[in-house]
Amino acid sequence: MSAPRTVADLAATNLAVRLLRKATEHPDRIAIRQGSRAISYAELDQSVRYTASVLRGCGVERGQRVALLFSNHHRFIEALLAVMWIGAVAVPLNTRAGLASLRHVLADAAPAVLVTQPELADRAAELAEPAGTPTLTAADTGWTTPSGPAPAGTSADAQPVDPGDVCLQPYTSGSTGAPKGCLLTHGGQYWNASTVAAVWELADDDRGLVTAPLHHKNAMICVVKPLLLVGGTIVIGESPKPASIPAEVERHACTYTTGVPATYELLLDSGEHEKHDLSSLRFVICGSAPLSDELGRRFTTGLGVPVIEAYGLTEGGPQVLMTPRSGEPRYGQAGKPLPGCEVHLLNVGEMPDRGVSDAPEVPVGHVGEMWVRNPGVTLGYYNLPAVTASKISRDGWLRTGDLAIADADGWYRVLGRADDMMNVGGENVYPIEVEKLLLTMPGVRQVAVVPVAHPQKGQVPVAFVKADGSLTEQQVKEYALAEGAPHAHPRRVWFVDELPVGGTGKTDRARLVELAQQRT
Repeated sequence: MSAPRTVADLAATNLAVRLLRKATEHPDRIAIRQGSRAISYAELDQSVRYTASVLRGCGVERGQRVALLFSNHHRFIEALLAVMWIGAVAVPLNTRAGLASLRHVLADAAPAVLVTQPELADRAAELAEPAGTPTLTAADTGWTTPSGPAPAGTSADAQPVDPGDVCLQPYTSGSTGAPKGCLLTHGGQYWNASTVAAVWELADDDRGLVTAPLHHKNAMICVVKPLLLVGGTIVIGESPKPASIPAEVERHACTYTTGVPATYELLLDSGEHEKHDLSSLRFVICGSAPLSDELGRRFTTGLGVPVIEAYGLTEGGPQVLMTPRSGEPRYGQAGKPLPGCEVHLLNVGEMPDRGVSDAPEVPVGHVGEMWVRNPGVTLGYYNLPAVTASKISRDGWLRTGDLAIADADGWYRVLGRADDMMNVGGENVYPIEVEKLLLTMPGVRQVAVVPVAHPQKGQVPVAFVKADGSLTEQQVKEYALAEGAPHAHPRRVWFVDELPVGGTGKTDRARLVELAQQRT
């Protein structure tokens, strides 16, 4: 029989404690850089402890929710860690979301306090007003409330927690309904961050650049959490624009950065990569959306470093599939499952009553819906037991809603959402496959394929294309017919200056579907 866990053992399980261990080992090492500001691990640790005491002084207790409304600001990381430090649950808010969406999240989470920065104080007050939620705003020294400086509490000790206790409640994008709160645990998030750091061989001399929203899983799991664990440096970009990345890399000698396909497309289009010294870069990460073979090669050639693909989802770990740093790249494939992560590709309708572990997988090389199981998978959706039961099996498998193909070597190619698949006269068409084909056509720079209704076929694909030169719609259609399956060729092609993107940098397919419906 194992010895009972002590209070010290339980405090050491706290994710914030684990992420700040380098403050003891290397207090003078730089944890965060933003512009001319450099914050050491010792300073970050001190700020987190102080903010934790302020939250306690505001009456925040273990298990209560604390909402965080921040742009890409170093105080967000401080507040996030402080919330977890006291055993409360951090609820990061998407600053780019609309007022109705944010109000839904606030009403659902019912936070004990809303924490923000001066630039967003008015927005925070507007959100907090309906429920009378108290607000805390970052100040030059400490925190303020609407009535004045916020007093600190008496204790800065970390709250003992169990590995299965919830520490984060991010909300999904809500593309298929109202945003849902995902319950992520201290132990699960530590597993995911430490595994990511190991697979990507991150070390204390790594400096990861973040220009994507800090609250999003792409930045958090690719940069913030794993770098804090290994004692590296988080570099917060001063601009979200991809064109700003080369200057930030040169200024701070960044060793890697992370983004989505559109990030690197816009970066290369800007030409800024040719004006700055990028010799410190070791690799770049591309995730959150499928990457075509053609774009992968273009990004590698333009930036001069390997492009490492990854796949994850908020409730899935978050990271599920990763490409290792070593070896030949396999562009268009998101990689293999992380150590400790299981992936099954299934062709099922309803949730299997007896669980997923023994359900037969589709044959190698065939399309199936991806189900994942690992220590980081969400415990469920906050206040939504029926949704949780429809998405998570009795034996702990999460239904992702994404389609994928596995090869004989265990590498996975993600085809996109099952909802995005089109049935064209009885033939399945996957938008990413049509997009990959069109990107091989000279002059095509970016492309997005979406469905429209058709009286005979049911659905047919149409394409929005950003192109160089003077390509015509007929040329694009003829190329697709000559090089691909006839049933998968786009029936209409519209040329655009830019593809619309959502708050996380992904192509806004819902908007493109609306535009296609208007034009057909």
